[in-house]
Amino acid sequence: MKFGGAAFANGNNILNIAKIVKDYKKRNRDIVIVASAMEGVTDKLFLIGELLKKKQLKKALNILHIIKKQHISALKIVSRKEEGIRIEIEMIKLFSQLENYVKNISMKDITPARIDFLVSFGERFVIRLVTEALERSGVPAYPIDASNILATTHNFGNAIPLPRIKQNYLDQILTPLVKRNIVPVVTGYIGYSGDGCTTTLGRGGSDLTATFLANFLDAQAIYLWKDVLGFYNDDPHKNKKATLFEKLSYDKAEKLAKNGAKVVYYKAILPVRKKRIPIYVRSYLKPQERGTTIS
Repeated sequence: MKFGGAAFANGNNILNIAKIVKDYKKRNRDIVIVASAMEGVTDKLFLIGELLKKKQLKKALNILHIIKKQHISALKIVSRKEEGIRIEIEMIKLFSQLENYVKNISMKDITPARIDFLVSFGERFVIRLVTEALERSGVPAYPIDASNILATTHNFGNAIPLPRIKQNYLDQILTPLVKRNIVPVVTGYIGYSGDGCTTTLGRGGSDLTATFLANFLDAQAIYLWKDVLGFYNDDPHKNKKATLFEKLSYDKAEKLAKNGAKVVYYKAILPVRKKRIPIYVRSYLKPQERGTTIS
């Protein structure tokens, strides 16, 4: 299952996502979650990068403070009383790491590699919030940073996952978690290059993370949770009479995505097509309704 963006707009939304996951777990399903950053956070992190290029460190730190406030506010909503302080301390340490990094690179060239490491923090923050929300809902969960397991090319900002993955990490950590009925919460969007640098997969790349993991785990299905039910013959946000495509082939879905349908990242189709793993597009706003099935 992949969630992100507006699904994680605030703490209440994150709790709603935890409820969706819990409902699916009740059906005795093994689940792996892929999460992308809270709504607007990736854009803010890119803005910090642009400000650093202009040597505007003070403005960059102000944006960082806004991001920190957004996450701490969400944490206060999703956290359990006994765990809230521990998680907050953990997140503050992560924010301190980011702040120190921003200050450190502010007097250096802002390279694509440095931008990738900068923007990767959005996913690193959110997996802790999602994990805590799941735990509060009674679903055991564990956060996993994909920059430790997902090998990619060196194309910073638009890296491509390579057909290999740290199998020992899967065998020793991720798969045992699933067998113990614990939900792994994996960062979307990010991976690592051959020299160990953090990379990002391009906007929409969390969909690709999800389908790539589905391939390696031989998943029975993948659920992509969006703010719409799936693919339509027109923009449903602008045309209330737009018709939903209930079923699409992999080829048709990929073509629609390439032509501008911002439902599924077009590169995410390939990893599951080879093994004929179905993609179920669903809306977190209407979790009981069927959406588009891609198969």
